[in-house]
Amino acid sequence: MGQRFQSGAFVQQCFAVHPLCLSLKRIDGEGRLLVACTSCRMVHHMLTEQVVARVAAVPLGGEMTSAKAIPTAKELLATCLQAHPEAVTIRELDVIRDNVGLRCAECRRMFDLQVSTFESHQKS
Repeated sequence: MGQRFQSGAFVQQCFAVHPLCLSLKRIDGEGRLLVACTSCRMVHHMLTEQVVARVAAVPLGGEMTSAKAIPTAKELLATCLQAHPEAVTIRELDVIRDNVGLRCAECRRMFDLQVSTFESHQKS
């Protein structure tokens, strides 16, 4: 792999200049969201501290209404990324506040992520 940059500036620049070139790949075992950019040939890693899922403006995960366990927001996001990855897009990105907003067009969920670390890797 090429150079590694430990800054949110590179992913912020990608999102500002060519947001349609960013594609979400997966969440790895360490909880990092991996995003690839086809324009600048970088892979961005974002270590998530917290994930909140909601449909429209209503947060998910209220009181339990059935015997089934309600999946966590991280599990819902991982399911979306596995089932229909092309439908999950970045809707907002703020490296000053360490926030990333995702939207799944397939199931109409929105995910708000609190990120602790941004890192970008230049593809060789």
